[in-house]
Amino acid sequence: MKKLLPILLFMFASYLSAAQLDYFWDFGDGTISYLAEPEHQYNAAGIYTVKREVYQNGILVMESEQIVDLVTPKIVALEIALPSQIIAKQGTEISALLTTSEPIEMLKYQWFLDEESLGDAVQEAVLEHVFERSGKHMLKLHALWGATIVKSTEIELEVVQESDNIDPGDGTDPDDGNKGTDPDDGNNVTPPDNGNKAPDNSDKTPNHGEGDSGGGGSLGIVSLFGLLCLISRRRK
Repeated sequence: MKKLLPILLFMFASYLSAAQLDYFWDFGDGTISYLAEPEHQYNAAGIYTVKREVYQNGILVMESEQIVDLVTPKIVALEIALPSQIIAKQGTEISALLTTSEPIEMLKYQWFLDEESLGDAVQEAVLEHVFERSGKHMLKLHALWGATIVKSTEIELEVVQESDNIDPGDGTDPDDGNKGTDPDDGNNVTPPDNGNKAPDNSDKTPNHGEGDSGGGGSLGIVSLFGLLCLISRRRK
């Protein structure tokens, strides 16, 4: 990557003569220059502090510095990725999604929950966190180059209790086990013995099956006897 450093212009007192001045430049990447208005190109993304010192007759008469940020312009977007539901007391994975126009290394991420830091800045874009309290919270993310914040974003999230984690469309009813069951169903099949049983008339009422059988036998004997008498008469 090539980056042309814009010429840094500084105002000097009118009595200072160019012939009397000496310059010293430090571009923050280990490169220096003694020219009055040098140009410099950086070979890597970064945030550099450029320093300039002006001497007159060996005496320091002016010094200045400027920050050259070659990281922030390359960041297109920074987003926070969360699961569809966050449950209190359970581990939750939250991620930083960084989009850049060019690859950028050495970035770190620092997380804040309700303005409280969740730890030191780290290079890992994924954080495992346990939300202790339910309710709405504000989650903030900083992307840093060194100690400099180059991009920030935040999002409001809601943490639910584990008991609230019920899908209203799953047809689950905590009382389903009792549905369709009548606590008196067993009594409906066999009524309780209340001492008022219907009287047993088996001894008073003749058995119709046996009576029919006996009657049929007598009729058969009478009919046979009549038939024998009729045959006997005919023979006489």
